[in-house]
Amino acid sequence: MAKPKTQEVGDLFVSETELTIKLLPSRKSGTQRIRWFSGGCVKNLKLAAKDISCLVGRLQGRSRVIRGLTVMTDRGAACDLERTGVPRAVTKAGFEVLR
Repeated sequence: MAKPKTQEVGDLFVSETELTIKLLPSRKSGTQRIRWFSGGCVKNLKLAAKDISCLVGRLQGRSRVIRGLTVMTDRGAACDLERTGVPRAVTKAGFEVLR
C-alpha cells in the first residue's frame, strides 16, 4: 500500500555563494553551492532553475510534494525580488513563488 504524499512549502534563501531550502512542516533543509548569483541578480537563469529543481528534488523524496517556495535573498527586505531574477528561476524550475 502506497504511503500518502504530504504537501509542503519551502523557504528558499539565496546568497552570493549558496542556495538554501528549508521545507515546512517537515523541517528538512539542504544547501548547495552556486555560482550563478552575483551582484544581487541571477546571471544564468537556466542553471539557476536546474539547481533549484535538483535541490528540491533531493529534499522532497518520495513522500512529499513541494508546490511553492517563499523567496528571500541576502540583500534583505528592501531588495526588489523581481529585479534579482530569482522568482523567474523558481517559476522556470516548475514551482510557484509564494509572497
